[in-house]
Amino acid sequence: MKHSITAEKAHAPISAAPHALRRLSALLAALMLAACGLFVLASCGEDNTEDYSYSLTVNDATINGLVNKSLESLRIPDDIDGVPVTIIGNSAFNGCTAITDVKLPDTVTTLGSSAFSGCVSLESINIPDGVTQIGPYAFANCKELKKVNIPDGVTQIGKQTFFNCASLTTADIPEKVKEIDVAAFSGCKSIKKVSIPKYVTKISANCFQHCTSLAKIDIPKSILSIDEYAFAGCTEIKNIEIPATVKGIGPNAFRGCTKLEKAEIPNPDTAIGRAAFGDCPELTIYAPKGSKAEVYARANNIKFKEL
Repeated sequence: MKHSITAEKAHAPISAAPHALRRLSALLAALMLAACGLFVLASCGEDNTEDYSYSLTVNDATINGLVNKSLESLRIPDDIDGVPVTIIGNSAFNGCTAITDVKLPDTVTTLGSSAFSGCVSLESINIPDGVTQIGPYAFANCKELKKVNIPDGVTQIGKQTFFNCASLTTADIPEKVKEIDVAAFSGCKSIKKVSIPKYVTKISANCFQHCTSLAKIDIPKSILSIDEYAFAGCTEIKNIEIPATVKGIGPNAFRGCTKLEKAEIPNPDTAIGRAAFGDCPELTIYAPKGSKAEVYARANNIKFKEL
């Protein structure tokens, strides 16, 4: 709470000695300096709420934004006026380019849409184990973010959540995740390996597009479809095993995977969209004879071997 000082005018007789006036002035000045000192100390606390804009309900506090835009290291308080901080609101720190690291309290359960989007200097963040919701675009364009822990309670990774996080080297997706939305990891140029959880049924459009260091993908048998541009431009992939559960591979799904040498497609009825394997000059498709994959391979002058 901000402090203020009100000083009443001091009246002295006209005949008062000059040194008495000087003493009074000095005393008033000292009092004001002391009060200002207390204010500065109050404003420099590690968990100072005056650095943030927020809203309160009876049970929850939401951080809505940053007042002090020059802050580089954020230490979000665990409560405000006794109310636990549970939500980092939509666009709360969107475009705060000075932030380099963030420590969230264990009370937080939700990171809103675009919560840290555009924090181009952000290198590290701890996401508490109690977080169950991470909104779309939450870390989009955090180009310096190298590692992020996704808590086990998260079941959905939203649209463009980690879009263009070019320095992100690891993406450990929790086993309980059921949905990875459009372009969730698109442009994550430093990720080398991805294991998709067994409850995910679809690899969404553009999901891993332009992940140019991605060399290994583990696709579970729960996957029913691989959508358009899902792995387009993943230039380090050499082998891909498509589970028999996959009913369709969307247009341009693996387009521009220039080192892709082998694609196994065991289901004879797996439909393959236009240019799904376009611009893959080293590719051989392995599939059953007479399958839709064979028809696609021969129609597109791609080498084919019977599986």
